[in-house]
Amino acid sequence: MRNTYMILLVAAVFVGAGPWATFAQDRDFENDASYWKESAQAAIKNFVSNQLNTNVAKNVIMFLGDGMGVSTVTAARILKGQLEGLAGEESALSWEDFPHVAMSKTYNVDRQVADSAGSATAYLCGAKANFGTVGVDASVRRGDCRAMGGDKHKVDSVARLADKDGKSVGVVTTTRLTHASPAGTYANSPERGWENDSDMPDQAKRDGCKDIASQLIENGRNYKVLLGGGRRNFFDNAIDPEYPHESHTRGRRRDGRNLVVEWGWGKEDFNTSYVWNKEQFDKIDPLKTDYLLGLFEPSHMQYVTDTDRAGEPTLTEMTDKAIRMLQKDDNGYFLFVEGGRIDHGHHKGRATRALTETIEMERAVQRAKELTSPEDTLIVVTADHSHTLTIGGYPMRGRPIIGLGQAYDGEDWAQDGLPFTTLVYANGPGFAVHGNGRRHDIRRVDVADKNYRQQATLPFPDESHAGEDVSIYARGPMSHLFHGVQDQSYIAHAIKYASCLGDSKEHCLQKEAAKKKAEQEAERPQAEEKEEPEIDENHDAKNVPEVAASEHDVTHSTARPATEKPTPSATPPPTTAAVHKTTPYIFIPPSDEDARREAVFELISERVGGGWKKLVRCLPGTQLTKHMVQVVQKSYRGSKERTKKILSLWQQINSEDATIINLVTGLDRCGRRRLAKYIDIHFTTGVL
Repeated sequence: MRNTYMILLVAAVFVGAGPWATFAQDRDFENDASYWKESAQAAIKNFVSNQLNTNVAKNVIMFLGDGMGVSTVTAARILKGQLEGLAGEESALSWEDFPHVAMSKTYNVDRQVADSAGSATAYLCGAKANFGTVGVDASVRRGDCRAMGGDKHKVDSVARLADKDGKSVGVVTTTRLTHASPAGTYANSPERGWENDSDMPDQAKRDGCKDIASQLIENGRNYKVLLGGGRRNFFDNAIDPEYPHESHTRGRRRDGRNLVVEWGWGKEDFNTSYVWNKEQFDKIDPLKTDYLLGLFEPSHMQYVTDTDRAGEPTLTEMTDKAIRMLQKDDNGYFLFVEGGRIDHGHHKGRATRALTETIEMERAVQRAKELTSPEDTLIVVTADHSHTLTIGGYPMRGRPIIGLGQAYDGEDWAQDGLPFTTLVYANGPGFAVHGNGRRHDIRRVDVADKNYRQQATLPFPDESHAGEDVSIYARGPMSHLFHGVQDQSYIAHAIKYASCLGDSKEHCLQKEAAKKKAEQEAERPQAEEKEEPEIDENHDAKNVPEVAASEHDVTHSTARPATEKPTPSATPPPTTAAVHKTTPYIFIPPSDEDARREAVFELISERVGGGWKKLVRCLPGTQLTKHMVQVVQKSYRGSKERTKKILSLWQQINSEDATIINLVTGLDRCGRRRLAKYIDIHFTTGVL
């Protein structure tokens, strides 16, 4: 997989030497305005046909592209298309068909441009925090252990809330498991850099702070899947199994603890596995494994474009195994997946590495889509912050995104007479000028090489984060909560609401109570119908069953409100002469449309709680027969298709009243306002 990436990258650049001719030949249909019209109309139809998914999110998968700003998403989309032999711009990433998109404001409480720790506290814990702090509110300044006040200023992540609610939890990353973003799922620390005890000052230890690796073993003890890098933070001065002759890879703990051994404590009755290379990882059966810890590098995992001595799984492979393990839990799960090395590629000014890491995360999202259902699984894709990558110049359509750029007039050089790349950074290690003040001439440089550093405007040792908003993409239960422009802290609260976690359970309890009530009401008419006496087919009034009057009886005239009870009359209207005088079937003049509308509205608003008797009461001027009762009973119980067939028979008896029966039997589960709307349409246009 890793070598394939590089072959395709080289091909994308050199095949693109004359991309415009190929593009023009293959995509002539784009010259026709009807193509764009049809494409837009299809998108509109798809959107308006989508029904809001208000299910409870049994499962949540959150994908975090570290540093995956809008320009990174755009460039990765183009590169993906070009790797597939397309012009590139028309391509789409796996999350770009999600029905709901929002924007996230990423600033920290004390910084205009965020870091990954403070932002992780926002999108995982629901509280914006200070730069460099993780899992604590903004009362805590970076490095100030005493300010934590014990547990006073700690904030729980959605991962820990899911764990407390009995759900399975998994964390997957290509960085160290103790790095800023994954640490947000389990840690509370005033300093993101305290990944092991040797990183901490003695005073912080005396003040009661704990290193992040030990917090993973303690706070994340029940997490079912933990996959990433960072072996050195879990062992003391132990020799690394993959790099035995390299001293910098040895364990860094100084407290003598072996956290991998401690991770297994209390799990003796379960099938647990610790792995550190791909061969071991591939042997793990997700259906038979209860707990899995994978530490594939002393520090961060390798870039997807690199080869590795011991081999390690890709982000897609880790995501696949994590989902298959977590799916065994009937209570559901929360899975955090980070494409962490997108950020590192940018920091080093190497756009090719950053974009290929983005494409790898795109594949992981696609795998998650294939393994889950939007009916019960909420998938959220977002970023913690952006980077200063820009897509500039005026390159021709289909020109390699990781290649040389073009100026406004189509020339291949800038005003200084030197070529430039389409992708550049506002700052970073790519800044370089000769003694004469001129930029480097890159005509003889392989700008598609994975280690090539794009040119930068300002000299920084590491390229920096950027402060613009980032995107949020969502599909699944309650994904419509992600809308508009929100503070980054909104993400955690939307996830809590969608999956009924922590203090966001009240609406779920109300929904469950309403569901039970509806089920009970649905059973009530069936019980009543079983007790109804049969009615002779003769139209004799003596065969019509007696029905006791109740407060729900419907009586209308043009002289008094529909809610008033009927005044007894000694002489019934002529059209009801055949009906027994004690029955409550009331005549409504067909010409009195207002009275008819009120009668039907009142009837339906009661949600047909009284069975077929109430249905029959809305049949104006019609004699009750056994056949009519059977029609009403069957249409009330049957499916929509069966109801249509029955209604066609009913129309042979009384075509006008058939529309009312259709209205009652087809819409009795709608809310009062919707019913009023449909009734109004019926009586205004004559069309149901």
